[in-house]
Amino acid sequence: MASIIIHTDNKKDISLLKELAEKMGLSSHILTKEEKEDVNFAELMKQNEEKDNLLKEDAAAYYRTLKKK
Repeated sequence: MASIIIHTDNKKDISLLKELAEKMGLSSHILTKEEKEDVNFAELMKQNEEKDNLLKEDAAAYYRTLKKK
């Protein structure tokens, strides 16, 4: 199954697109704010390169070197 995401702030456009999808026999779903955030977060995770991640041991060693205030 393929999907498409269309961004608009215009409620009239959203309603029209949803109606069009229904007339074409397609299912549609209007994303909540939380669902949009989840999609954006997933995209950011895909862009993350493992080689750029800091190893847990390196992070712990770094924090031990910081002076306590």
